[in-house]
Amino acid sequence: MTLSMATWVGLMVLCGILGSALNAEAKPPVTLTSGIHFTGNTVVRPAIYHLTDNGAGIVQVSGSDFTIDFQHAQIVGPGNSEGIGLHITDARNVTIKNAKVRGCLWGIVIERSMGVKLLDCESSHNADLPPGTVIDESGKEPEDNHGGGILLRDSRRCLVQRCIAQYQWDGIDVIRSEENVIEDGDYSYNGNWGIHLWNSSRNVFRRNRAIWCTTGSGTLYQALTGWQTYDAQAVGIDHNSNENLIEENDLRFSGDGIFIRANEGPITPGTVVPPKNGSHRNILRNNDCSFSPNNAIEVDLVDDTIIEGNNCSFSHYGMWLGYSRRCIVRNNICINDTAHAVEIENGQGDVFEHNVFGFDTANPEQALVYLRQNARDKTPSGPYTFRGNVFYGSGIGVLLKATSAQASGNTMLWDSATAKLLTGDAASKITLGKNDIQAPGSGAAPEIVRQQGALLTPNALFTLHVRHAQAGKAPPVVAVAGVPVWVRKVEGDAITFWMPADFWLSPAQSEATVSVFNGQGKSEILLPLRWPEGQPRLESLAPNPARPGALLTLTGANLGNRVLLNGKPIPILESSPTKLIARLPEDMLMTTHYNLLVESGAGDQRKRTWPLPLTVQVPPGQIPHLVSATFSPTRLQVGELLTVTFVLRNNLPYPAPLLVDPKPPYTYEEKQAWYDVGIAEKAGTLHLRVTSDHPAGHQSGEWPWMFGFGQPTLAAGETMTVTGSIRVETPGEHVFRVGLVATGSRFLDDNAFPTKITVLPH
Repeated sequence: MTLSMATWVGLMVLCGILGSALNAEAKPPVTLTSGIHFTGNTVVRPAIYHLTDNGAGIVQVSGSDFTIDFQHAQIVGPGNSEGIGLHITDARNVTIKNAKVRGCLWGIVIERSMGVKLLDCESSHNADLPPGTVIDESGKEPEDNHGGGILLRDSRRCLVQRCIAQYQWDGIDVIRSEENVIEDGDYSYNGNWGIHLWNSSRNVFRRNRAIWCTTGSGTLYQALTGWQTYDAQAVGIDHNSNENLIEENDLRFSGDGIFIRANEGPITPGTVVPPKNGSHRNILRNNDCSFSPNNAIEVDLVDDTIIEGNNCSFSHYGMWLGYSRRCIVRNNICINDTAHAVEIENGQGDVFEHNVFGFDTANPEQALVYLRQNARDKTPSGPYTFRGNVFYGSGIGVLLKATSAQASGNTMLWDSATAKLLTGDAASKITLGKNDIQAPGSGAAPEIVRQQGALLTPNALFTLHVRHAQAGKAPPVVAVAGVPVWVRKVEGDAITFWMPADFWLSPAQSEATVSVFNGQGKSEILLPLRWPEGQPRLESLAPNPARPGALLTLTGANLGNRVLLNGKPIPILESSPTKLIARLPEDMLMTTHYNLLVESGAGDQRKRTWPLPLTVQVPPGQIPHLVSATFSPTRLQVGELLTVTFVLRNNLPYPAPLLVDPKPPYTYEEKQAWYDVGIAEKAGTLHLRVTSDHPAGHQSGEWPWMFGFGQPTLAAGETMTVTGSIRVETPGEHVFRVGLVATGSRFLDDNAFPTKITVLPH
């Protein structure tokens, strides 16, 4: 056979291409150095690289159509919130695999790029801010300067898949970016946001885990009253971020599960809605947002949100939808929320269908849903529509204040003589269609088919076979040990739910009761649990409550060698994988709750049990208190000093730890606050606060003026006097008040010694 010249040339070209490809594959792995720049296919030599960013990123990537495999190499920055670990800029269709970054301001930054794939990467333990840090909550700025795990900025159509970003300020920020997909990752234990979207639309956040995203990254106790969260969220959506899909995520125990807000003021002065830069038409679907101390889902001042199939239970509010307009709220579960399942002020046109709202312990006078006109402005409240919902555990389904609403096709389980499905004041307009009100237990209960040999496995799906799983169109409620779990699928008699890796705020158990509520009745079954091999877990904690200085006995499996109380280690006296004995500190200031957990390892090898609440009881007579607080003079002119004199007594049988700064006597300008002058709270210490009914330059309810003691401790039984001053600027009559605060906990003396002060103009 004779080949033509053209064929020979073609073969030679093909051989050259194949040879180049083989040579590329044969290139040895690259050793990372500071400032190294990749523009083509690369394999990185696995190692731990301690490097510093010299200005454009420790590792820099740009270009098109290539792959970098880090082979789990670790980039470790200097650890003082400096620099970028992996900086990907102006890239197209570039794939980054198996990178690990920590110790930087931002671990991984993707910007001005399209089609970048970030696969199986970890960017944890980067920049963080102290617990309790408050940043600008207006949403006017992207707030991407504080650092965290992954930053996606000015980019489109990127994929972040199976990535981990934990234990830092933010997990992943998406800024001015569109059509990106973040899925199958873990963005838990961050101090501010799990994910934050700012001016970013049509993105997808799906099948991720972002639990305990709150101040302290899951180490601080959170009461169901909003204390100690500082507006942290698992999912935060701000500033013109529209049509995003938040779907099938585990978002439990965060400050808020999902928060969409528009805090930048109205478009038209003198109105409230529509707002500037609202984030509209977002879809929140099939997420577990339970155990929020504030709101499982909060949607404020935005339009056309779809809230569908979410678990919003065991939170302070299941949903807070202030000034929301035309929301569709359907197939959600809001059970055992301490305030209301749903509360809305001045909302308009929202529709509620096929939801379950309930209290497992009867709460006759607590409305499950509260809809009101707040009287602060003229924005009307309503009309609302309720159809096909289930209400139980309360005699009041929906309470209205100056609001219009209609209801038909709903079921209410309560005594028909006292039940109020829809009720309101004289200014409300109520339209009732046909609704079903029946006594609890009078309907057809579900029937759980015996699950022979079945084991509940944490961190896995479980399918329960149930006859009469649904009595209507509302979803069935599956609870494990009394806690509603995340139902993922209902097909006929088969209910598939997710058993989480933790056991909520309870000790680990070897078996648990699984119950099904079908909207009319409830049935239950006892099933054993099978814990994953090696998972650390606490099975008992005693005593609880405990006194300061008490010995704690902790039992469980795979226990580590550190016991953390609100994130700080306490002394361990005995240690084994199944039992620990630890001592509580003696210098505890007040009766309060703490989060206790056991930890082993460090950095990305860290393992922890989930937190258990521990109550520490200080006898009332031993708690420090203010003996007195006096203001002088009580009549003065603008520009003069108002002096406050505090007298504190330490009633504890041990020295009380004190905040030293600002040392007395200290003077504030009225418009200043403690955080403006560089003063920081120190957890576990006492400090003094002052406020007034109209503190100039501050929001009502703030306590802007903080005073220290000038010394670190006060001996047992001793009394001391502290003075401080405020240069007043606001004429008029004002009531000033003082407080004694145990930092990191709450007020010991709150709104104490109120005094009327007259401030005269010049």
